[in-house]
Amino acid sequence: MEALRQELLAVFDAEYRDHLRVVRDILAAGPLDGRGISEIFRRVHSLKGAARVVERADIETIAHALESRLFGLLDGQQSVTAEDLTAIGTAMDQIDARMQDVGEPPAEPEPGAVSPPAREEPADSYVQVPVSRLDALVGVVHDMMGIAERQERLWADLEDLTATAARRVGPATDPAVELARLTRALSALSRERGRIAGQADRAMMRLDEEVRAVTLVPAGTVFGSLTGMVRQIAREHGGGEVTVRLLGMEVRADRRVMQALRDPVIHLLRNAIIHGLESPARRQAEGKPAEPVLTLSVRMLGVRLLVSVSDDGRGPDLEAIAARAVRQGLMQPDDPRLPETLLGMVFAPGFSTRVAADRIAGRGMGLSVVAEAARALQGSVRMEAGSPWGTVVTMAVPVSRRQRTTLVVEAGEMTVGLPGRVIERLTRVRQADVRMVDGRACFALDRRRVAAGGGAGAAVLVPVAPLAAFLGQPDAALPVHDGALSVVVLGMADGGCCGFAVDRMREVRTLHISDAEAVGLDSELIPGVGWPRGDRPVFVLSPDTLLERWQKAGATGGHFAGADDAVPEGGGLAPRQVPTVLVVDDSITTRTLQKTILQTHGYDVLLATDGVEALSLLHRSSRRIDVIVTDVEMPRMDGFALLDAVRSDPRLSRIPVVLMTSRNEEADIRRGLEGGARAYVTKQGFEQGELLDIIRGVL
Repeated sequence: MEALRQELLAVFDAEYRDHLRVVRDILAAGPLDGRGISEIFRRVHSLKGAARVVERADIETIAHALESRLFGLLDGQQSVTAEDLTAIGTAMDQIDARMQDVGEPPAEPEPGAVSPPAREEPADSYVQVPVSRLDALVGVVHDMMGIAERQERLWADLEDLTATAARRVGPATDPAVELARLTRALSALSRERGRIAGQADRAMMRLDEEVRAVTLVPAGTVFGSLTGMVRQIAREHGGGEVTVRLLGMEVRADRRVMQALRDPVIHLLRNAIIHGLESPARRQAEGKPAEPVLTLSVRMLGVRLLVSVSDDGRGPDLEAIAARAVRQGLMQPDDPRLPETLLGMVFAPGFSTRVAADRIAGRGMGLSVVAEAARALQGSVRMEAGSPWGTVVTMAVPVSRRQRTTLVVEAGEMTVGLPGRVIERLTRVRQADVRMVDGRACFALDRRRVAAGGGAGAAVLVPVAPLAAFLGQPDAALPVHDGALSVVVLGMADGGCCGFAVDRMREVRTLHISDAEAVGLDSELIPGVGWPRGDRPVFVLSPDTLLERWQKAGATGGHFAGADDAVPEGGGLAPRQVPTVLVVDDSITTRTLQKTILQTHGYDVLLATDGVEALSLLHRSSRRIDVIVTDVEMPRMDGFALLDAVRSDPRLSRIPVVLMTSRNEEADIRRGLEGGARAYVTKQGFEQGELLDIIRGVL
């Protein structure tokens, strides 16, 4: 009986969504006429009966009350009022909220307790498949049955040929003639076998594509019903009515991925209501629409699914976040309060800027749940200030949870896979071209061949480490085969890159990925296992975790085995060969001009829009920055403040700073030079030759 109940609940879940979608479409279409009232009544009546079957008395009660109200409108004697429309919409939202089970979020666990798992999708869930897709599947199956029949005929022809050849053997048989006859017959069978094999391969590819398409569902099937739930939460919170916008609901992705994101999205929407809603008076004073707007958008970026929740409220309170972070020991009171750093802290467990917890917020669990869900899908999450106001939180995860395009390599005794999305380049590096630079084994790589937009003739130094060192062999040496290294170059979030040397690159293939936790592996580094048919397992690595562990290990390079193979020092790979210049200016025109000039003369260039962004790059970039060229007048942090921050930081004080500004007052020039700037250039008399001479001089 329990199995039957679960199946009925799964069917009811799909049915209620369909009823709600139709009712809301009718309400959104405009004034209600008799046909619209009749259709809504029919839908509500069916919903009530279905709720009774699955013993959902709460849904049945709401539907019954609405049915009674609609019954009075059916004969047309009563006109439809605004109160009627509100009652219908509210009832739909109440039903949706109860079906979503969004009452009280999980309480914060006691220290050391295990967080409750996210709500699982029903085992016997149902999805809607277009008839055209089913027709395509039937067509493929029909083609495969035809191929199977031709295969049977081929075997029958081969058996006949064998039997005939056996009967014809005798003294009267001319061996040459018989051999020629058998050769012709076998050649014909071979050609037929080749045609059948080709058709079977094409049919299997089509079948694979069609089956994948069935597992991909539009975002609207998972997120489309959340509008009513959000409005209901806003009413319960006392915020009145809100406008909910859904964008990109036609985007298709793996159903299980979408379903795994559903609870995190609910957390984000709830968080936007609790922290983002403002009073009507404040909204009016700031020129915002009277009704708050929440936006849920879904889009594709390459093989990544981006799901964003944004509001038009007050935006992140950086001061409150910083104060909470200090209290929790996540940062020191005198640490730089960089926006991107602070906004990353809100995803820590137990983090909340809300003073007191109530029924639906303040326990600090919402955003940590979101971060954990994203990581479980081998994805990431970030928060940023909206434009021109509000907050945006974006989750980025792979489109498919089951299949992934993967580079399969051998490292030590393991066969591992690296997701193709992070691979910048595959290369062979001669052992003689590896040098020690700043304590790291590095090789030079032409940046133009790593990523589009690299400077003309610009080369970068890429540190290289043995991949096996992160797979249980900490003392592994760089693997050399035939005098060279096989290196996978991975791109980093800050624009830099690093290389991991492997024993062998095998192939690029689409793997079906299963959960690695089931086999007791390091699930942070190896979140999934692929099982190629007839081969040993492929341990699929998380590139984010791999890069994080590489950085925690000191971002060091590798070493060769044996004293005779020691990595030479310096040589032709001195880091000064390709200097990196950080250009800081809030004017995109000025940044573009300086970047063009510097890249044309062989420099590598990083860009920042103000001092805050520049400091973030200086602290987090894996690339060595040789000189800073900065404007003075900039928002958030000006050039003088940036100069002070660089000079007072022992890790950065060695970097020469060049001030380039339109401020040509003597007091400003004195302030800049006395503050530690190596040069002060005024834009009024700017000549590119002067800038190049100054940079060459400070280097």
